[in-house]
Amino acid sequence: MGNVRHIYNEDFYKITAVLLSKKFLALENSILASYSEARFLVPKIGFRNEDEYREWLKKAMALPTSPGKVIEDILTQFNLNPKNEYFRNCVTAHLFFHKMPWQDSIYPQQNITLTTRNSGKDRGLWVEIKPWTKKEDYIELWGTIKNLQKSLIGYRNKEKFQVTFERNFAVYQLYLEAKRDSSVNGNPEKLSIPDKMATLPDYDSVKKLFKHIDEDEDGDFFENLRSITSDLNEKLSGVDIL
Repeated sequence: MGNVRHIYNEDFYKITAVLLSKKFLALENSILASYSEARFLVPKIGFRNEDEYREWLKKAMALPTSPGKVIEDILTQFNLNPKNEYFRNCVTAHLFFHKMPWQDSIYPQQNITLTTRNSGKDRGLWVEIKPWTKKEDYIELWGTIKNLQKSLIGYRNKEKFQVTFERNFAVYQLYLEAKRDSSVNGNPEKLSIPDKMATLPDYDSVKKLFKHIDEDEDGDFFENLRSITSDLNEKLSGVDIL
């Protein structure tokens, strides 16, 4: 924790003033005394680590007023937002670890806040840059950002352009035209979709394009029709091509 950068902003001075005040000292003495009477003793020098504190906290939740509510009440008495995470953390660090805001704490002020949303119109990973955020803060978090990005709906890794897309789209468009014409005209010839495709004006040019782009194939795209239509039905879902 020795390399934690403290942010000396307005919130820092507000909460520091609160923790130094006689009013807070009186509240602190009263709160710690009540914990002692209830046999939930807080060490005079504070808990040694967060695990020790968490163990105490589990038991203290049985009290009529939870430690979290106690902290909110303290902030309210100083007309500070009881839901402000930084304020809450500073009071917690002082009450239970005997740490002041300018000292190393288990609750350092965050330089960047990451929020993931997997629903709604604003879904994605939101990176909140603070007024005091530095470039190295972002660089340090880049690994975490990438890992969180992988958990997002619709995440895709590095992808190369599908070089056969133009060719496949030409086949797909011809397929859609054949399917449409068969539906509109009732298909009196009882032709299959592939056979109907072969009767359309663009059939020869599409066939040549298929052969030109992939010289390893014999130019008969019907063998690949199922995979092409399946792939583009998914890629172009919701798009009215015709």
